Amino acid sequence: MTSTKQRKNRKRASTALGPVPQIIARIPHPYPESPQAFGDLITKELVDIWQSILSEAERHDFPQQVSATSFEKLDALILKQAETFGWRLALSQPVQSRFENWDFDPMGPTLFAQYGKAVAKAARRFQGREPPPIDDPQLYQVKRETVLEIREVLKNLRGSFSKGGVRPSSDELVEHFQKIVSAKTEQFGYLNANINSWVRFFRTDSITIKLLLNAKRTSPAALFDAWYAGCKGLEPETVRQKISELRDCA
Repeated sequence: MTSTKQRKNRKRASTALGPVPQIIARIPHPYPESPQAFGDLITKELVDIWQSILSEAERHDFPQQVSATSFEKLDALILKQAETFGWRLALSQPVQSRFENWDFDPMGPTLFAQYGKAVAKAARRFQGREPPPIDDPQLYQVKRETVLEIREVLKNLRGSFSKGGVRPSSDELVEHFQKIVSAKTEQFGYLNANINSWVRFFRTDSITIKLLLNAKRTSPAALFDAWYAGCKGLEPETVRQKISELRDCA
């Protein structure tokens, strides 16, 4: 017969989380060059998400006292985040501490096997061989706030080039877009956090940046979908539908 301890360990090994915020979406590029600084950023986001999935009772004495079930949730969270963030997650000190614990845990080999599969999945996603998940419950709100920022930037951009009759080049538009966003980091927090990605997006598609001056042909929401789709290697319509499905999670 299967012992109670064996059943408990088997249940723990199969623990899975539903949609949770993705660390990869919370840390903007470029990543810190220092592994220590990068690890600290990862730890901050990991602990924040970990706390959000704990019960009220588990959060009561956190972090002075951490229950076994709280650590089980952290293990599940590590496996979940590794599917999108890959090996980078191991730069975090809490992740390294859990690895040390897994070395002596009866279910350690299973957890390490699951982690390896998760990192391999992340690598396939980074290489474009497997589509990334669009299940971050915060993504709907991120899109909503970013669209508001895009709308303000476009007003400024069109106002800057509405006079003179000279059509600016794609490079001039990209530089001006970047200048507007960088000059007001608090007002354009979401855009500024991903400004390098936006610049790459516009430089890759020169037609899109030129259409920004045409208010009738440029929708801030559609622009976000196109940018995000480019980042994820998906179609804009797929992104639009997936984000719409997250409305109830926002």
